[in-house]
Amino acid sequence: MESDPLLPKRMPTAGDPTHGLFPSASRYAVGVGLLLTVVLLWTASNFITADLETGQDSWNKPFLITYLNTSSFAIYLIPAAYRYWKKGHLSRDHDRRVARAPRSYSQFMSNTTHRQSYLVVSQEEEVVVTTPHRPRRPSLSLARSHSPSSPRVPLHPIDSQVTIPEELVADPDAKLTVRETAEVAAWWSAVWFLANWSLNAALAWSSVASVTILSSTTSFFTLTLGRMFNVEVITRAKVFSAVASFIGVILVTHSDSTVQRNLVNAADMPTHPVLGDLASLLSALFYSIYVILLKVRLGDESKADTQLMLGFAGLFNIIFLIPVFPLLHYLNWETFELPPTRTAWTIVIVNMLITLSSDYLYVLAMLKTTPMLVTIGLSLTIPFALLGSLFIPGAKDSITTMSVAGACLVVGSFFVLGWQGWEDSANEAALEEQSEQR
Repeated sequence: MESDPLLPKRMPTAGDPTHGLFPSASRYAVGVGLLLTVVLLWTASNFITADLETGQDSWNKPFLITYLNTSSFAIYLIPAAYRYWKKGHLSRDHDRRVARAPRSYSQFMSNTTHRQSYLVVSQEEEVVVTTPHRPRRPSLSLARSHSPSSPRVPLHPIDSQVTIPEELVADPDAKLTVRETAEVAAWWSAVWFLANWSLNAALAWSSVASVTILSSTTSFFTLTLGRMFNVEVITRAKVFSAVASFIGVILVTHSDSTVQRNLVNAADMPTHPVLGDLASLLSALFYSIYVILLKVRLGDESKADTQLMLGFAGLFNIIFLIPVFPLLHYLNWETFELPPTRTAWTIVIVNMLITLSSDYLYVLAMLKTTPMLVTIGLSLTIPFALLGSLFIPGAKDSITTMSVAGACLVVGSFFVLGWQGWEDSANEAALEEQSEQR
C-alpha cells in the first residue's frame, strides 16, 4: 500500500527534515505488539471497573482514582534504584553529566594527564606536541599556564583549529542523567495527571457516549501538534485514519446509546453535561501534549530509563497532590471517601496494577513507533470491547450493524496508519544502510 502525502511523495534523504523521524522496521513491529497488549489491558480494565459506575459498589471519585493510579508508578523506583545502586550510577551521575558537556581547549589542556595539542600545520600534515602534566591552577589563565620554559618546536604558521577527542564532545543522543530524567518526569506527570483527571471527571459529569466521541478528537490534536514540533508528517493516510477512526467512534457510541436509551434511569443522567464535554476536550488536548512533548524530549526508549521516569512521576504526584484533597473536600467538589466495599477495594487495586503495567508499555510503544499511531490505537478498545461482549451474558444485544461498521472503520484506520508507518520505517532503514555502505 502506498500512502500519498499532502505534498508529493518522495524518499527521505539525509538532508530531508523528515529523515530520522521513523523507527526501524523491527522496533516498529515490537512497538505495535506492545500497543496491542496495552489495548487488551485497557479493555479488560474497562470491564472490571464498570461496577464502580453504578450499584452498591459504586465509587465515583475522579481525583482520588487518578491519584491512586498515578501513585502506583512510584513502585518503579524500587527496581530502578537497585539497578543504579548496583552499577554505581548514582555516585558517578555528576561526572557523566560534566563529561557530556562540550570542552574548551583550555579545559582539555588542563585536565589531560599528558597534554596533547594537535596543531594543524597544513591540510596534509599534523604535528603533535606533548608536554608533561602540571597541577591545575584555577586562577591562572591559559596564557600564563604556558610559561616561556615550555618546550618550543619550530612549526609552520599554526592554524587555530584544535582537534579534540570525540569522547569529550557533547553527544546529543546520550542517555539522560538521573536529574534530567527527574526533570522530564516532573512536567510529564503534571500533564499526564491533568489528562487522566479530566477524563475521569468527564465520565462523572457527562454521558459515556459524549465522552467517548469527544475524547477521540485526540488524533486531530496529536497530528497538529506533531507537525508543529516536527515529530509527525501530515499525509493523506494519516488524515484519512484520523477521520475514519472518528467516524467509527461516532457510529459505535450512537448505536450503544440508542440501545440503552430506554434503560437509563433519571439518577444516571449526566449531572453537568457541558462541563463534562469541556473536560473531555481538555483530556484529549492534554493527552496530545504529553505524548508529543515526550516524543520530542526523548525520541526513543534508549534516551532515558523509562521505569525511573515513571517512578519519579509517581513520587511527585504522591508528594505534591496531597494538599489538593483538603481543598476539594472543603469546597465540596469531591468529598474524600474510601471505597465502600471489599469488592470496590479489589476493583481499585486491580485497576492500579493494570495502570502500572499498561502505561509503562504504552510509553515504550509510543517511543518505538509514532505518537499518531498510538493515539489511533486508543480507539481499538472499542472493537475489542465488542468482541468481549460476545462472551458476557446479556451483552450481545448491544452489538448492532452500526456498531460493527464503526468498529471496522476504527480497525481499518489503524491498519492503514500502521502500514504506512511500516513502509516509512523500512525506507528509513534502507536509507541508513545505503549511507553506511558509502
